[in-house]
Amino acid sequence: MKIYTQIGDDGTVTAFSTCSTADVQVEAQVTGPLYPEKISGYKLEPDNTGVNHLVFDEEQYKAHLKQEQEAAALAEAENRLAEVSRDALLAGVDDEVALTMACLYREWEVGATFKRWERFRYKDGFFKALHDCTGEEDKKPDETPSLYSVISDPAEEWPEFRQPTGAHDVYNTGDKVTFKGEHYTCQRDNVAHSPEALPDAWEKAE
Repeated sequence: MKIYTQIGDDGTVTAFSTCSTADVQVEAQVTGPLYPEKISGYKLEPDNTGVNHLVFDEEQYKAHLKQEQEAAALAEAENRLAEVSRDALLAGVDDEVALTMACLYREWEVGATFKRWERFRYKDGFFKALHDCTGEEDKKPDETPSLYSVISDPAEEWPEFRQPTGAHDVYNTGDKVTFKGEHYTCQRDNVAHSPEALPDAWEKAE
């Protein structure tokens, strides 16, 4: 049976067809069935009259298959390295820098697990987990200050007051907040109460 083939730059068969086309036009003779899924194992062998014969070389096919597997493994390893490097970079910067590239962090969602201090996006805000935890429907980041802390933009002069949950997020002298629509400045260190609960620790801005 006559068949038409396409030959790659390295001399291997890259396509074959029963019809001649602009790309598939090298004539060859073939006997027996063809296996398109194993095309990388085929090659042309001319006989002593110059007629090409399409033959299957099992060793050539195995070598090509191994090469493909190694290339796929390398690509997967490189992708994983890029992911690990990216994650390490995102985890290694401070909150202020992280805020400038918040779009690179993943979004909070129910069922997702978060490591302590891991940062993430939720709605229009940027948060970090205060403990290892799993996202739960009834414990959303903007409603559960015991689990999550908002990361405020340092350029925002009067960020909204958030109830501190530990030594890591108490207010100190000079800190500014907005509480119930009013601006306040903290008057001492280690303040864990709102201007309403501890008015002596806060000074209302004029």
